[in-house]
Amino acid sequence: MTTTIALSRPNVDKALSPVDQAYQYVLEAILSGELSPGKRVPAEAVAEALGISRMPVRDALRRLEGDGAIMILPNRGAAVAEYTRDEVTQLIEMRAVLEGLAARLAVPHVTVAELAELRHRKLQMERSADDLAKWMANHDGFHNYLTSLSRRPLLMKQTQRMRLMLNPYYRRYYEQSRELEILGLEHQKIIDTIEYKDAIHAEQIIRGHALVNVDKIASFA
Repeated sequence: MTTTIALSRPNVDKALSPVDQAYQYVLEAILSGELSPGKRVPAEAVAEALGISRMPVRDALRRLEGDGAIMILPNRGAAVAEYTRDEVTQLIEMRAVLEGLAARLAVPHVTVAELAELRHRKLQMERSADDLAKWMANHDGFHNYLTSLSRRPLLMKQTQRMRLMLNPYYRRYYEQSRELEILGLEHQKIIDTIEYKDAIHAEQIIRGHALVNVDKIASFA
């Protein structure tokens, strides 16, 4: 069953197209936890808040549906996508395989500058540990950047989509566990393994990292 909530005041770049404004606005509401799984996304409220017509909002919602973040229900409008416990488990397992593959492909040609960027992104995570929303954004940024080093755009597109689909469930888990410092240590292991040019071990570590507490995270579905 879906419920409707009012959205907060927009904080989007007005230089963007109306579709991109609506996309960014709704996406940020999902990533911040303001819109949780099952909550209805009121297209009319989005349009009114942004001062745009409903047509670009509908286009943005269809784009978010393609990303797996929104479900559009016949005669009921759009709502934040909800996944079952089994589906969350499957998504985490698939993401673990793909991100592990990306790490193995990336290791042989990672440069000194790219390693430095990974360290910088890890430091950003550590500095934002007292702000869950920022920490999660920096955490996803670390992994998305690492996946990008595989030079496989289609692979990265899939892992980014899975991260977006899983975001609400990880948010609920982190809000309760607050295991951010432990994860920081794991990210250092990832960087060390990449620096040592051990592609197989890097794949194993990334897979294990992605599968940590999978059952607990899935329990929030």
